[in-house]
Parts: sequence; structure tokens; C-alpha cells
Amino acid sequence: MKTVFFFILLYPALLLAHGGKTHSEKEKIQLKPTDPIMNAYKSINEDYKVKVAKVFESKCFDCHSSKTAYPWYYQVPGVNLLMNSHIKEARGHLDMTNGFPFKGHETPLADLRELEKTILKGSMPPWYYTPFHKNAEITLDEQKTVLKWIRESIEKLKELK
Repeated sequence: MKTVFFFILLYPALLLAHGGKTHSEKEKIQLKPTDPIMNAYKSINEDYKVKVAKVFESKCFDCHSSKTAYPWYYQVPGVNLLMNSHIKEARGHLDMTNGFPFKGHETPLADLRELEKTILKGSMPPWYYTPFHKNAEITLDEQKTVLKWIRESIEKLKELK
């Protein structure tokens, strides 16, 4: 009886502790369709679709989107758990599913800068991914194209400040 009474008293307090939100929910920025930032995002997304979407789709989407193409060995017990963990972590850092702006930890500008650093360092894809996915590595031409798009996009966003 004490447990039920205790639960009835504490349950509403637990729900209100974070305003009814969970830690996994991200704050959404409310932008008006005429907002200059929204217009910049639309412009960058259009460039993304034309210039670099195919590169990201072929090189990054297996881990950084909800459009994962699982390989045959995903069916091996234990391997699927490891892959699911890595994919969840990757999407948490940067989710490219819906184009630009990407869903990430930071602002779209910070995500672009982080993406630029990652490409320049060559830290993606991780070393353990490439033995089974030779085509996942970005070529020099693709690298140049993506870096050009990133830098152009950063300039568009910096102009708004």
C-alpha cells in the first residue's frame, strides 16, 4: 500500500521534472518561412541535393541516415548488435536522412565546420568499416566537391550574422 501511495505522489513529479520532455528530445527552432536563416537553409539544401547528396548517400548514409543498407553479415548474432550500436552513435552525431540542415549535436554552422574537419582529417569512415566496404572511402574529387560545398554553405550562414 505504501508503494502505491508513494508512486501516486511521485509519478507526477517525475513527469514534470523535465517539463515532460525526455533527454533524447531536441529543441526545435521555430522559423518563419520568410526568415533569412530559413531561406539560407533552403538555398544550401538545394545546393546539397545538386552538388553533394549522391556522395553522402553512397559514402555516409549506411551509418548517418535511417536508410541503412545492411550487409549479409548483419544476420550474424552479435554482429548486428555491434552494428546497431555504431549506427545509433553515428546518427546521434550527424543524421543526414532529411538533407540540410542535418540533425546533429550543434547548429547547422557547427555541423558544417565539424564535417569539414572530419573530411580534412580523413577520420571517416572508421578504419574497421573499410575492409568490408571498399567503396565507402571518399575519393579526392569527391572530397574537393564536398569541401567546396561546405565552404560555400558556411559563407552563406556567416553572411547572416
